[in-house]
Amino acid sequence: MSEESDKQTSLDSFDGSAPRRLNLPSQQTNLQPSSNSAPTRYHDMEKLYPNAPVPKVAGGLVIHRAMLHDLTGVPQLMDWVADGEAVIVRMEKMMNRELECQTAIERLNLFIEKDLGGQIIRLTDSRLMLLPPGCRGIRGLDSEAFSVDPSDFN
Repeated sequence: MSEESDKQTSLDSFDGSAPRRLNLPSQQTNLQPSSNSAPTRYHDMEKLYPNAPVPKVAGGLVIHRAMLHDLTGVPQLMDWVADGEAVIVRMEKMMNRELECQTAIERLNLFIEKDLGGQIIRLTDSRLMLLPPGCRGIRGLDSEAFSVDPSDFN
């Protein structure tokens, strides 16, 4: 074994000097606080790109998020679903206006489920998922494709 390789593995090769320190800016204790006290955890893409062109991808699905304030927003939801896109819609703003909320749900139901053949899924008490034709929501793992016995297809 050469003397050079022996120094690499032998503890005797240390000359007693302190280990070399690495300069890590994140470990410095005198960091100046940023001007914004709340850290940015995400980028609000709607603010950055309010009318971003979203290309259609073969086999892909665009999922919009929306908040329905009143009945004037229903046509936009219908347009998205008619274009083959899904929507998660929050309806908190309308929940205390029972008649208006019921009217919105009836219009969406008539158009999406009856006319288009899509599906409306209730996610929570105030959120709905609107699915275009060809998309189906399933409940639980018992309905997943991987839980089906392959012999069922013969």
